[in-house]
Amino acid sequence: MRSNKKIIIACGITIAILALVFLSQIVKNRGGLNVKCEVDYPVSENMVHYRQDDDRWKTIHLGESKYTMESSGCITTCIASAISESSGALSPGGVATLLSENGVFDAAGNMQWGALDKLPGFNAEVYSDLDSGYIDECLSQGRYPIVKIHRKSLFSYHHFVLIIGAENGEYICMDPLKDTYTTLKDYSNRIYSVRCVWYEP
Repeated sequence: MRSNKKIIIACGITIAILALVFLSQIVKNRGGLNVKCEVDYPVSENMVHYRQDDDRWKTIHLGESKYTMESSGCITTCIASAISESSGALSPGGVATLLSENGVFDAAGNMQWGALDKLPGFNAEVYSDLDSGYIDECLSQGRYPIVKIHRKSLFSYHHFVLIIGAENGEYICMDPLKDTYTTLKDYSNRIYSVRCVWYEP
């Protein structure tokens, strides 16, 4: 009898946990915008694809925060790839160090876009609303939009990828946690914010 009660209790706990996970996914997916690609933009062969967890910089902290490139460096890595064809090209580690030295990260490791925009040569555009037109606006100017997406996994979380082109109706992305290019379709073609960083001396 006690064994049956334990089984019932265990099943109840499992169901409750699964329900919480399901609800958390619903909450995480609130908002956002489904985008559709209608124009092709060639992917540059000179674009450098970086990973945020590369051994060369994965332990670098974001400013004075407890967060490192490996755990939270997706935006910083996207910036490094976005400027990799410019005269201001830096590795993700170089970008992290530069931003840390200039107070661009707050105490929680969050990017302070206004401070980034003030750095010599750097330009940061933060779009306050969601509009798929911003993606094409950046790409048409030879710039690369950084978009917040939702990773597909049981305990998925928001992440940032760099859109580097488009072909055959698909936006091509540089994901700082992947070795190969992905498409926005891999993240359900849904975005939650758009940023754009470029370098002009």
